[in-house]
Amino acid sequence: MLKLMKYEFRKQLFTKLALLVILLLLECYFFYGVIIKSEETTFKGEMFLTVFAFAAILLVSFECVFTFYNDLKTKQSYMLFLVPRSTYSVVGAKMLSAMLQIVLSGLLIGAVAFLDAFIMAARFGELQQLLNGLQTVLRELFQLDVSVSRIAVKLMVIVLSWVTFVIVAMLSITFGATLMANSKLRGVVSFIIFIVLDVAATKGKGLVLESLHGYTEDIVGILLSLLISAAAYMATVWMLKKKVCV
Repeated sequence: MLKLMKYEFRKQLFTKLALLVILLLLECYFFYGVIIKSEETTFKGEMFLTVFAFAAILLVSFECVFTFYNDLKTKQSYMLFLVPRSTYSVVGAKMLSAMLQIVLSGLLIGAVAFLDAFIMAARFGELQQLLNGLQTVLRELFQLDVSVSRIAVKLMVIVLSWVTFVIVAMLSITFGATLMANSKLRGVVSFIIFIVLDVAATKGKGLVLESLHGYTEDIVGILLSLLISAAAYMATVWMLKKKVCV
C-alpha cells in the first residue's frame, strides 16, 4: 500500500510544489512588512496567507477527488485497478493519501499563518491583545477554553469531518461510474449523489449529536466521522469489485 500511496503523491506533486512556491512568496511579502515595520504591509501579508490557507486546503482536497474521478473515467488511469494488488489496497491508498495530503497541508499552512500572527503582534507590541482576542474567539466560536487538549480534539473533529467529506465524494464518483458508466452526464449524476449522501450524513450526525455537549459531543463526532468514512470506503471497494465497468 505504501508504494501505491507514493504513486498517488507523485501524481499530485506539481500542485504541492506550486502551493509551496506561493506560500514562500507570501512569506517574503509578510516579512518585508515586518522588517520595514509597516503595519499595513504586514497585515495584508497575513490576510493573504489566511485566504491562501483556505484556498490551498480546498485545492488539495478537490484535486484528490478529481484525480479519483479521472481514475474511473479514463481507461489508462483505470489500469491502476488491474495491478497485482487488492482493490482494498488500491482504494485504501487513495483515501489515505488524500487524508494525509489534507492534514499535512493544513498543518503546514496553519502553523505558518499562526506563527506569523504572533510575529506580527510581537513586532508591533500587540501580543497581549492577540492572545486575549484568540481566547475570546475560541471561547465564543468553539465553546472551549484555551487548553491544548481541547484545541487538539476540536481540530481533530474539523479535520476528520473534512476528510469524511472527501471520502464521501469519492463514493459518489463510484456511484456515478456504476449508474452512468459511459454517459456524459456521469459527473452531474455523481455530484447529485454526493449532495444527497452528504446531506444524509450531516443530518444523521446532527441527530446523534444534538443532545450531547463538550468532550462527549466531540468524541462521538470523531467516531461518527470514522464510521461514515469506513462505510464509504467499504461501499466504494464493493462497487469497484462488483459493479463498475469502464
